[in-house]
Amino acid sequence: MTALVAGCGGVTEGAAAAAPSTTAVAATESTTAWDPCTIPDEAIEAAGLAVETKKANLVGERPISPDWSTCFWRNPLPESWYLVGVFSSMFSLDYLRDEGPFEQFTAIDGFDGLRFQRKIKYDEVSCGIAIGHDNGVVYLMLDGLARTEPLADPCVEVERLARSLRPSLPSLS
Repeated sequence: MTALVAGCGGVTEGAAAAAPSTTAVAATESTTAWDPCTIPDEAIEAAGLAVETKKANLVGERPISPDWSTCFWRNPLPESWYLVGVFSSMFSLDYLRDEGPFEQFTAIDGFDGLRFQRKIKYDEVSCGIAIGHDNGVVYLMLDGLARTEPLADPCVEVERLARSLRPSLPSLS
């Protein structure tokens, strides 16, 4: 959940400005990751995801980490075979590459993201795309649903989703 703090007010000549509201806004803006649940429903639907499956957390009401903001969707029924999570943090792409639980980062032709895999391999269908931006990193992680045969290559599918959702994600300036 993203908190937004705002203040307004003017300065009367000869009077001091209200510094606390300015400080609160600056601190909030500099310590809050972009919220992936703000991706417009129209963009989610256009990407081929089921808008009604949107969840801010994978399990329950608690976030997976205070350092990450998340949102999850499934592809539509009747042939739902995966869940995709969009993760956002103020960590850098370099941090994700060097310290995160991922490996095999490779550039994608004609796209500003990097494809990656999990370091720990399970008998699973998964693939991810990471995109660095001015205030951190966003990544999409596609995970196949248990006991469901994948209907496509997960790396091809997550790249298709990333390209479709790219206009709704943070950018480098």
